[in-house]
Amino acid sequence: MSIASAPASGRTTRLPPGPPLRPWQAVRYLRDPYSTAREYAARYGRVFRVQTFRHCVMTGDPELVRQIIAAPVDQYAVNYEPGPARVFGKRSMPMLAGRPLRRERHIIVPPFHGSAVAATGQMIREVTLATFGARRPGDSFVVRDVAADFSRDVILRTIFGADAGTLDDFRSAARDFAQSFDYVAFLWLAAFHFDLDWLPPNRRLARTRRRLEDLLQAAIEASRAGTLPETAILNRIVAARHDDGTPMDDEAIRDNMVTTLFAGHKVNVASLAWAFHWLHSRPDCLNALTDELAPLGPDADPAAWAGLPYLDAVVKEVLRLYPRASEIYRLLARPMELGGYELPAGTDLAASAAILHYDPDLFPEPDAFRPERFLNRRFAPHEFIPFGGGERMCPGGHLSAYVLKVALATIVTRWRYTLTDTRPLQVRRIAGMMAPGNGVPVRVAGPR
Repeated sequence: MSIASAPASGRTTRLPPGPPLRPWQAVRYLRDPYSTAREYAARYGRVFRVQTFRHCVMTGDPELVRQIIAAPVDQYAVNYEPGPARVFGKRSMPMLAGRPLRRERHIIVPPFHGSAVAATGQMIREVTLATFGARRPGDSFVVRDVAADFSRDVILRTIFGADAGTLDDFRSAARDFAQSFDYVAFLWLAAFHFDLDWLPPNRRLARTRRRLEDLLQAAIEASRAGTLPETAILNRIVAARHDDGTPMDDEAIRDNMVTTLFAGHKVNVASLAWAFHWLHSRPDCLNALTDELAPLGPDADPAAWAGLPYLDAVVKEVLRLYPRASEIYRLLARPMELGGYELPAGTDLAASAAILHYDPDLFPEPDAFRPERFLNRRFAPHEFIPFGGGERMCPGGHLSAYVLKVALATIVTRWRYTLTDTRPLQVRRIAGMMAPGNGVPVRVAGPR
C-alpha cells in the first residue's frame, strides 16, 4: 500500500500508524489473531496498519465496521489470493466482487433461509443421534472428532442430497479434500502465496478436489432429473434463475458447494467443540439450557427448539467468542475515507471480529462465556459479525446457526457428559478457525 498525495480538503492521507511491517507479524497472526489484533488496537488506536495474511488497514471500531460492511457494491474489488482460490474455486463467491457477486448471491442466498432450512431439522437430529448417540455410558471420546463426522454428514445430506447410495463416496471424498488443506505445508504455501501447481500440497489438493467435483456434478444432474432427495438444498440452487432467466452454470454451482462444505464444516466442528467446553465448564449455563429445553422434550419439533431464547443466546455467545473468521477482508476498488484517513484504491481493509467481539463497551467481561448478554440486548449487524457482513456475509450462516441449535438441543436433552481434561485450555488454529487445542475430551456420564 502506498501513501496517497495530500488532497485539497486537508484530510490526513498517510496510512494509519502500526507496527513495523515484518514477516514475523504474519507468523504471530497465524498463531493467535485474537491477542495480536487486540494488542495492536490498544497500542495504535481504532484504525491501524498491520501484517496478517496481507498488508492491511484494520479496525474493530463498531462505527468503522458499519462503514466497511455498508459500503456500496462497487466500492470493493476482487481480493484474489491463490491459496483460497485453489480451495474455493475461481467461480465461488469469495472470488467475486461488485455486481458479479451480487448476481450470484441472488441464486445462492435464498435456499439457505426460511422453509428450506426448517425442512432440514429432522435430518440434523437424525445425524446427531447417529454420531453422538453411538457412545454409551462410560465411553470417552474427543468432541472435535465426533463433531467432524456429524458436520460432514449434515452438509452432505441436507445440502448435497447424499443418500444411502452416495453417502459413503461423498464422505470419503470430503474427508480427503479436508485433509489436503489441513496440512500445515499447504497453509504456509497459501499464506506466503507460493502458487505453483507442481508443489506436492497443491497437487494433493487438486486431486482431491477433482474427485469431490465429480460427485457434485452427478448430484447436479440428479437434481435436474428429479432423482435427488427433495429436501436437498442443492435442488433449489439448480432450479433458481438470475433476473434474465438464466441458471447458474455448473462450474459456479460446484465451486460454491465446495465453499459451503469447507466453511460450514469447519464452523460446525469448532463451534460444537467450544459449546461442549463452555457449557460443561459453566454448570449454571448448562442447567439454564436444560431447564429451557425440558418442557419440549427430546423429540420436539426442531423449529420449536430454534425459537427458544436461551438456546439462541448460547449459540450466539459461542459464535461471538470464536466466530467463523477473525477478520472480514475487503480490497478497495476506489478510495475511501476511514477514521480520518484517506485510503487509496488497492488498500486492503480488515474489519476485525477479534477486536469488535471483545469490545468491553459492547460486551462487558468480553473473555467470559455469558449467554445472557444476548438476552439483555439486541446487537446491530455492525456490532456482531460472526458470519461477516454486507454483500459478503456468509450465505450459509443462518443454516449453521440452525444446525448448532438442533444439535445442541438433541444432545442436551438426551445425555450427560463430564470433561476429562481440566487443564488450562490451549487455543489453536485449525483450517482457519480457532478451536480448543485438546479437541475437548469428554466421558458419557449417562442418559439425562
